[in-house]
Order: sequence, then structure tokens, then C-alpha cells
Amino acid sequence: MNKIRLLALILSICLIVACAPSAQAVKTAIAQTQAAWTRVPSQTPYPTQTAYPTPTPRPPILVTQIVVWTPMPNNQDSSCKQIINMNYSDNSKAMILLQAYVSTLPDVKSVSYVIPERLYSNTISQLVHVTYISSSDGKVYSKRYIVYLAEFGWKNAVFSIDGQCWIDPPK
Repeated sequence: MNKIRLLALILSICLIVACAPSAQAVKTAIAQTQAAWTRVPSQTPYPTQTAYPTPTPRPPILVTQIVVWTPMPNNQDSSCKQIINMNYSDNSKAMILLQAYVSTLPDVKSVSYVIPERLYSNTISQLVHVTYISSSDGKVYSKRYIVYLAEFGWKNAVFSIDGQCWIDPPK
């Protein structure tokens, strides 16, 4: 068994030596590799140029006119119909009465829901969206109101944002 292994080892070595390239072929391969080698630049930084300020002309001054347009109150608008018997003792009562008020307006088939938002984080007064379904086209619309409650020197009142009018003015 050892003789077979030794014979296989000798045959492998002979085969490797017979198939190996000549010394001249190895030298040629090394020379060609070195000729094809691309040099890697050193880590030396490139020379920099000194920055010189460039005078830049000032842009022309543009004057714009800002116009704030606030719609004039239209008391003939159905959104400005006065609300009667508003109760400000509780936010939920005020919302229910506002929802009932919107249901009496023309072109309101049914009131869907009320979305209250606080005017400021530290107030109980609210911006209220009352959504309703229109009887003329069946689409959903929203009426917007600000419900002021007696705080910060305010007086109880309801302002219609859509009609730009007081439906329950401060007293």
C-alpha cells in the first residue's frame, strides 16, 4: 500500500515538472505583467489653489404687494341666519345646538357629523366643522364656525367663517 502511494506521489511530481513553464516563459510573463501594471498614485495631496473672492453684483430689490382680502359680511347669506337659544354651559351642548342649527339651513338634507378643533392648545373655545349632505346634489359639504367661550376676556359667541358674520354675536 505504501509502495502505491509512493509511486502515485512520484508520478504527480513528474507530471507537474513536465507541465511547468520554462524559466524563459516565466521571465516573459513577469515582464509583460510589469509593463501592463498601472501605477497607483501616491497619497501626496494635489496642489491647491488659493481662493480669491469674486465680486458678485447685488440682485435687484423686488417689491411685492401683499393684499389681504377679507370678504365682507353678507347678512343676506343663509349662513348668517341668527342662531337662537345658544347654550354655552358645556362644549357638547354648544356642538349639539350648532349641529341642529345647520340642519335648519336651506339645502341641508342631513347633518353628518361635527368635527371640533381647539383654537389654541390652552383654550376650550373651538373651531367647528359641521359636515352635511346637500339636498340639491347629494354631495358632502362642511360649514365652519368659531365657537368662543367665556375665557381670556372673550364673551360667548359664534362666528360663521363661511358667511363672515356673527350668528350669535358677543353680548
